[in-house]
Amino acid sequence: MSAALTLVAYLLVPALLVVLCQRVRWLDKLGVVVLSFASGIALAATGMLPDLAGAETLKAVQTNLSEIAIALALPLLVFSIDVKASFGMAGDTMKSMGVALIAVIIASAAGAFIYADSLANVWQIAGMSVGAYTGGGPNMAAIKTAIGADENIFTTMITYDILLSALYLMFVMTLAKPIFSRFLRPYRSQGEHAYHSEEEKFGHMADETANAYKVLANVKALPKTALALLLSAVSVVIALGVASLVPGSMSSAVTIITITTLGVLASFVPAIRNLPNSFQLGMYLILVFCFTTGTMTDTSIVTNLNVDLFAYISIILIGSLILQAIICRLLDIDTDTFLITSSAAIMSVPFIPVIAGALKNREIILPGFAAAIIGYIVGNYLGVGVAFFTRWLLGA
Repeated sequence: MSAALTLVAYLLVPALLVVLCQRVRWLDKLGVVVLSFASGIALAATGMLPDLAGAETLKAVQTNLSEIAIALALPLLVFSIDVKASFGMAGDTMKSMGVALIAVIIASAAGAFIYADSLANVWQIAGMSVGAYTGGGPNMAAIKTAIGADENIFTTMITYDILLSALYLMFVMTLAKPIFSRFLRPYRSQGEHAYHSEEEKFGHMADETANAYKVLANVKALPKTALALLLSAVSVVIALGVASLVPGSMSSAVTIITITTLGVLASFVPAIRNLPNSFQLGMYLILVFCFTTGTMTDTSIVTNLNVDLFAYISIILIGSLILQAIICRLLDIDTDTFLITSSAAIMSVPFIPVIAGALKNREIILPGFAAAIIGYIVGNYLGVGVAFFTRWLLGA
């Protein structure tokens, strides 16, 4: 199979998975992002890919496509964000989100010191963990590129992250509120429609189902969707130009930080922020990235558990949750706000309505969106910063 055909196949498989999820309800409940990554892993496990495409061709397509997809996705995900509205939703929500970010950084750094002698390149793990658990998977992938992280470490982390994040989500939706309500105050209602005026600014990010991607097939919107993609590509080209001015060891980090910054700046331009479907297109590129990364997975990481890495990620999730709860107690932040901001950091935007529903509190949906969006924005900066600072402290 030629490189061109291999590339087309990698681009189209996520679309087939989206259609499948739209038609099979229980698959959609699993989530098309998880299904894309899992499908890639399953395909890698068959061992057929190198025979079908050729080992060298396959490796080139996988590496280049994963890097290009994540680079283009970053501005697209940020373009439609109303940054001013996000930071404007102040009060306990933003205070608690700040605590959540600090808790993740502390837990990641502490874990790096604990496992400094047992985990190779632990500074890379620390940086990617901060990206994943302050922003989300796209941030983790961006930081991986920025710091030149080991591919095997990255794919192993994604696999363990899926399992542990699922356990975290189950805990937050079931046992967390009864437990933490014992020492955090109850939520005080702001009124049923307190955040109604901001709903249109975040609603496009709320749909976690496969139906969210239907808008990409809207023929009338295609020119503007294509324009969003073009602007994203321009952002990447400018970032590469800026990165060429710095030493090679820092070029990847500068590229990712510049791409993120350009995306945020562009979001302040109403004409760009209002381009239809930019967020959904960015999410589709994330599906392409997830599927591609899944096919690069060494499936032995599933059967041969890396106990230290699994424990490290567990420490971050459990440690950051407990540390945030303690600080929220000192700051008199309520249980629901604590849980929605912890979830905004760990799980990202699409899970906010699900968690708010489990907490039986719809008022926290929009503040939760704002908190998660801020995590998206700052995740790359925090992750890259923690990675290099940890490397310096450890002398790695």
